[in-house]
Amino acid sequence: MADETETPEAEVEGEETPKKSKKGLILIGATVLLAAAGYIGSTMGVPAIETIPQYDGPFVVALSEDNIQVNLASTERTVYLLMKLNAEFDSYEAGELEGRLEDPLFLAILKDRLLRLSSKKTPEMIASSDAQDAFMIEIRDAIDPICFPVHFGDSATPFAADAASGAKPGDSTLNANLRGRWYDHSLHIDAPNHTFKLDEGEDTAYTGDEVDLVVTNAEGHFIFVNTTGIKPEFVGEIKVGVKGRMRRILREYFITQ
Repeated sequence: MADETETPEAEVEGEETPKKSKKGLILIGATVLLAAAGYIGSTMGVPAIETIPQYDGPFVVALSEDNIQVNLASTERTVYLLMKLNAEFDSYEAGELEGRLEDPLFLAILKDRLLRLSSKKTPEMIASSDAQDAFMIEIRDAIDPICFPVHFGDSATPFAADAASGAKPGDSTLNANLRGRWYDHSLHIDAPNHTFKLDEGEDTAYTGDEVDLVVTNAEGHFIFVNTTGIKPEFVGEIKVGVKGRMRRILREYFITQ
């Protein structure tokens, strides 16, 4: 008997051929969508966090070109103090204090404060090294508000008015106890309603003819405001504060004779 050859079974008509798995395609599609979402998120951009400028330094500048001569307090004999001092400070800009040293008004106020403070000392009060160190701290604290007074808004100098609002420091501004940095404090002005608000403090009313109005924040820190130039339609906030701080006073020359 001849060998029988097996014949493959015929494909049943109408039966579907098995399809390839869709799982791989779904995974690829999901990956593409995630990548696209990430790209869109990065290009659309999350709002950038505002960077608040900080003080730079320390910087050093001479407080006077020549020696400052002071007649010390002494009932027995005349004793002079000759000193030449340098200021070490931090500020937003290196030339902040150096530029002011060219202002005759600033120099006059600074020298007057130094002379008043020094003339109260007797030779014995500044004889030792420790006493002189303490005196330098006293000088630093006394001249810090002069060297870095409160600025109002975009004013180029600390005694000038803010261009947008017309507000400017009051006559007693050097006696303000607000020593916070310029970027950290705001003065809200509502000219139509004649009110000021320093930071989160209470509203302070004004009439428009004050040259030395005290405005206080919630922490008890206050500034002096000249209201005579306030623009009647202005409503908004301006920055107020100091643009540097005195670190220490360095003696270049310090001798009694």
